[in-house]
Amino acid sequence: MRDQKFVTSQKKIIEREIDRLEKDIAKSKKFQEIGSTNEDNALEFESFEGKMALLKNSEKELVELKSSLKQIKDNKYGLCRKCGQPIETGRLKAYPAAQYCATDAVKK
Repeated sequence: MRDQKFVTSQKKIIEREIDRLEKDIAKSKKFQEIGSTNEDNALEFESFEGKMALLKNSEKELVELKSSLKQIKDNKYGLCRKCGQPIETGRLKAYPAAQYCATDAVKK
């Protein structure tokens, strides 16, 4: 079982990150109109295409963060989804939404 102070600290970090990502995702979904020429349209498409790749990554991270928040509520935060062993504290500090221990993350 994780130290409650550590879990509480991680929960705050996760909640802030969820809030930030939700705002970023909402901004990313807005289409930026640059102009009406073919060159402008090409720039718009290129910009939109880049945003879509970032959006996909942000949405994946948001799902993982929300899953970690649920794990905190269920008193299962920091347990590897594959082997059930505790995830390394350093790994959780670096990435609070980690779902796998270092060993199983490599195998995944």
